[in-house]
Formats: sequence, structure tokens, C-alpha cells
Amino acid sequence: LNLLIAQLNCAYHATYVDMMGYARLNRGKIVYETMPSCPKVRWAAFVGALRLDECCEFGEGDMGVPGGVQVFEPSSANITTVDMIKRFGGSTSPAAQWP
Repeated sequence: LNLLIAQLNCAYHATYVDMMGYARLNRGKIVYETMPSCPKVRWAAFVGALRLDECCEFGEGDMGVPGGVQVFEPSSANITTVDMIKRFGGSTSPAAQWP
């Protein structure tokens, strides 16, 4: 009986992953089909408002890479005990060798 439950659970998980993938594809198709109806001036204003050329701040005084969209969330939403950003000291010049 336990084996049957495990098989059903795995089958359900695979079906759920496929369902999520198809939902994302469907949303992408809707966006793709809607884009021609958006005026170029409005799209340019939207992209400009995103400020993708500016650096995204990870924390207070910790400037990150450009091209990101900063999203604020409560600190209790995703509790982590290890910092996931690897930091290296030294020059950021492209001419400098990697650490």
C-alpha cells in the first residue's frame, strides 16, 4: 500500500510540474499576442520607469548589479541563516585578475 501511495504522489508531482509549465507558457503567449496592441511610446515609458540601467540595492549601502527589479518582502517571509551572495574584496576593474 505504501508503494502505491508513493507512486501516486510522484505521478501527481510530475503532473503538477507540467501544469505549472503549461500555465507559464499560456501566460507568455497572452503577453506575446497583446504586445502589438501596446503603443511604442507607452512601452518605452514603461521600460524607462523600470530603471533597468541602474544598480539594484541588495541592502542598505550594498549596491548590486544593474538590470534587476527590487522587490521588498518581510524579513520573516524567507528566513535564511547563510548569506547567499558571495563577496570578493579588491578592485572591480575588468583589467584586474579574478581572485
